[in-house]
Amino acid sequence: MNDIPNELKIAGIIILCFIFIVLMITTMWKRVSQDKALVVTGLKKRVITGGGGFVVPLLERSDKISLENMKIEVKTDGARTEQGVDIRADGVAVIKVKSDKESILSAIEQFNTGRENQTIEIIKDTAKDVLEGKLREIISKMTVEEIYKDREIFASEVQDVAAVGLANMGLELKAFTIRDISDKNG
Repeated sequence: MNDIPNELKIAGIIILCFIFIVLMITTMWKRVSQDKALVVTGLKKRVITGGGGFVVPLLERSDKISLENMKIEVKTDGARTEQGVDIRADGVAVIKVKSDKESILSAIEQFNTGRENQTIEIIKDTAKDVLEGKLREIISKMTVEEIYKDREIFASEVQDVAAVGLANMGLELKAFTIRDISDKNG
């Protein structure tokens, strides 16, 4: 057993240490694409976007959240105008998680499920509820004529009001468009 020269023993130990270090680095290094954010909590709370960083197993946890645009269909049936007329308004909103650190942390705190796709669905559902509520709120403050003639003003008012509520959740309203406005009489 002592037939193995010391130089070979030392070389073997060095190779094993090198392999161990490479394995440790590859398991601790987490990469994230440009359209996602990785939130690391544990030893130090930090956000990684469009790059990579070390995550210490057992001491830190990492969760991904999408920074991509999300399209939401917004519909209201029976929203009453200032004159008491029931109106149906259909629109489309484009939202996303804001790219700054505070917004990402806020969004992950409020919406994280541990599964990226499920988190996206919760964000969409919550944003849809907020947008529909704000749409009803603006409809109730306008007349039928104002809504029908000035669709752009109507849409921009909804966008301004909804943007504040969504920003508190770490979300950004990129666009809001009214597709159709009608009443029971067409």
